[in-house]
Amino acid sequence: MQSNLEIEEVGDILSQVLFGGVKLGGKDERIYDEVPAIYLSPPILGFCAFLQGYKGFGKDEGYVLTISPDFTVRDVKRVTVKLDSYLTMLLKDRLKDHDQIKVLDE
Repeated sequence: MQSNLEIEEVGDILSQVLFGGVKLGGKDERIYDEVPAIYLSPPILGFCAFLQGYKGFGKDEGYVLTISPDFTVRDVKRVTVKLDSYLTMLLKDRLKDHDQIKVLDE
């Protein structure tokens, strides 16, 4: 995604359109050294969501939304499922009325 909005503003919009109003926060915790990041708190259905990146429309600017399991369930084999295409289409649909955020194709 690319936007001239600050990471917290993009997080607030994602909170409303994807996560039922559950907030993304924790920027001051500096969970990644390289880039600003915020995360969904509390996790939903055992999944964490992280939004990281910089505002802008340049080559090295933009935001990445990552969704991953919050914990490991004992005696359950963990499998990886690629949801990139689904999440891209979901974001495009949910953000269609938010011109200030551009969802990039994979």
